[in-house]
Amino acid sequence: MLVALITALVLLIRSNRELKQDNQRLSLNMQTLSSEISFVKTQNGTLAAQTDVLLLRTNELKSLFPKEAKAIKDMGVKVSSATQVSSTVIETQKNIITLVRDSIVSDTIHVKVFDYKDQWYQISGINQGDSQRLQIHSTDTLTQVVYKGERIRPWLWIFSPRKLQQRVSVSNPNATIKYSQFIQIQKQ
Repeated sequence: MLVALITALVLLIRSNRELKQDNQRLSLNMQTLSSEISFVKTQNGTLAAQTDVLLLRTNELKSLFPKEAKAIKDMGVKVSSATQVSSTVIETQKNIITLVRDSIVSDTIHVKVFDYKDQWYQISGINQGDSQRLQIHSTDTLTQVVYKGERIRPWLWIFSPRKLQQRVSVSNPNATIKYSQFIQIQKQ
């Protein structure tokens, strides 16, 4: 009888601890989802987007973020096997001014052509009659770092665990990060 009571008490204490940890995880996820993306200046002077990392279980990922779950499946990976998934939306805008020059195509057809090239863009075009043909090639590098960042409760100093955070940066100065999300998937 006493052994059964002690066993039940130990199981209740363990279950209570797990529920508290789950509650804390879900509370931090709610804060992360409601917060906006922040930007920090890097050492080389560019801006990097910073967000907290979401900690989700597989079934939570499937129900809350079905697009990400579908993207994992589309890549040939089982959602239950995935450990992390990241989504970043980048918007690029650049105004280009270049010279238009006359040229001849096929020895008889007069057209106007232009070429533009820099470190991130290569654009060429032909204006023939009432149509314009463009070929655009863009190159960019997205760098992502996931790290242990700020403390969850800074007033507890070293007794407070650190939040997982991510920073995302692009090399193209014309690009802006509009949305970034990093989900770490926990096994149940």
